[in-house]
Amino acid sequence: MTKLTDVILTFYLYAFAGWIMETIYRSSLQRRMVNPGFLSGPFLPIYGFFAAFVIWSSSFIDDVSWFVLFLWFIFLSTLLEYIAGWFFERFFHLQLWDYHATPFNLHGRIALPFSLLWGILGLIFYNVINPWVQIYMQQIPPTLRSALALVISAYALWDIIHSTLLLRRLEHFVNIFQDRYERLELLSFHIACSPFYRLLHTYPKMRHTLHEKMALLYAKQEALEQFIRLQKQRFNHSDGKDSHSLD
Repeated sequence: MTKLTDVILTFYLYAFAGWIMETIYRSSLQRRMVNPGFLSGPFLPIYGFFAAFVIWSSSFIDDVSWFVLFLWFIFLSTLLEYIAGWFFERFFHLQLWDYHATPFNLHGRIALPFSLLWGILGLIFYNVINPWVQIYMQQIPPTLRSALALVISAYALWDIIHSTLLLRRLEHFVNIFQDRYERLELLSFHIACSPFYRLLHTYPKMRHTLHEKMALLYAKQEALEQFIRLQKQRFNHSDGKDSHSLD
């Protein structure tokens, strides 16, 4: 039971660490705060799975050279990334990443430069980060570790169900967009699509965009954002005039 608890905590710890890395990376690219995950909460499971598989395989890679480790981590991460990309595109019609513009890519789901980066991260994780993390994790009392694993797992299960239902609602929203929402005033449209705001901004290149309705939805979303920016500029301009008149 203790071993299972440690596996669960390790999984969520690195899923959280991966979420932090991706948040910084995507936020810097889009120049706005971006929650990069499919889940609403601060977890990216692919990082947790990668860490879990690295730890699981440690028993038969412990005595190999660093170059063999590097190749193994590249293979492992590339396989996970391709399966995850295929799974979300197949069952959720959601493209979590797009490597089509990156050299040496396969179906836009994996690309050699990112696989090499995963290999480097794997070496750092295996040789430096995880040994240090496991030492400190064992200092947490077993009862507290079990309680943490139970609470986090319950939250993650809720988040998976919630996020899946939200995505299904987005698909329904897209399907009836032209009939019901396309002609709404911008502010009314903003209220109607507000539950999907995070998904639309986290994944601006969703596979849905191949569909005409999704392209129209993004066009109206851009018009809404432009309208809000203009309103803010007008407000700031009028506020500046008022302050000068008081002077």
